[in-house]
Amino acid sequence: MDYVQQKADSRFEQKIDNNDYDASALIEVRAPVSLPYQTDWKEFERVSGEITINGMHYKYVERKLEGGEMIYKCIPDEGKARLLNARENFFKLVNDLQTQSPEKSGKQPAPSYKAFSFEYCEQLANWSLDALNELQAPFNQTFSSKTLSAHLLKAEQPPEIFA
Repeated sequence: MDYVQQKADSRFEQKIDNNDYDASALIEVRAPVSLPYQTDWKEFERVSGEITINGMHYKYVERKLEGGEMIYKCIPDEGKARLLNARENFFKLVNDLQTQSPEKSGKQPAPSYKAFSFEYCEQLANWSLDALNELQAPFNQTFSSKTLSAHLLKAEQPPEIFA
């Protein structure tokens, strides 16, 4: 699902870059900006990003600084909303999170988790690594004198603590 979402996002961004959208669908979002010595921008500039307002996803198209406010023009991203809805429905289906209405049956709905069972953990495997030790023995004996002499530690005075 992440791959499909990334592809859909890149296609939508490409449509925005090519000005292939309905300008009447743009909405304005204004955010106050408090910077010293700020100057107003003459025209809008292209910007990337997204925002979620009341559960609806919007992509930034352009922005402009004017009168102490940053003005973002955004376009609704219905494709993202559909993909996220499909993702949630798939998650519910896979994890059996279907809810039942209590009016239809007098029973309580099943919990939305599955109980962990230890039945597969009861058998302990007794592993023997004797064959591995035999394979490593000639290697360790061949190089042990050279490697031990290279890593001998000398007794030294520890460094003094500076206060």
